[in-house]
Amino acid sequence: MFHFRLESVLKVRERMARIRQKEFSEVMARQQVLDAKILTHQQSLTRASEFTNQARRSSATVFPLEMFNLFQRRLKGEIELLAEQKREEAQELETKRKILVEAKRAQRTLEILREKEQNRYQQEINRRERLTMDEVARNYFLLHTR
Repeated sequence: MFHFRLESVLKVRERMARIRQKEFSEVMARQQVLDAKILTHQQSLTRASEFTNQARRSSATVFPLEMFNLFQRRLKGEIELLAEQKREEAQELETKRKILVEAKRAQRTLEILREKEQNRYQQEINRRERLTMDEVARNYFLLHTR
């Protein structure tokens, strides 16, 4: 029966790779939330601009323009803040990606070692089987040639 002597190390590395994958996914999800918020803010700006254009045509007051200007400044400030958070998340995402790649590489290294050892084991089993079959054939030949 084949037994890989570093199986416990491989299991630990597989577990670490899964943990790193989860961490990477969490950062990716946070970045997607930020992207969605930025998009929502940009869409709100567009809708408010269209509304203000309609209000400008129908009303002679400056109030809708002032309200839009305040709203626009607030949303642009929030977009800038979200963009900064997104840049920070992108840096963290890149760090997590590198850690994940390294964990996967370490795991794959042990998997390759296991495959090579398994191939050597199978070759040894095949060699022993051939020797046994040769011995049986030789004995059969000797038994029937007498």
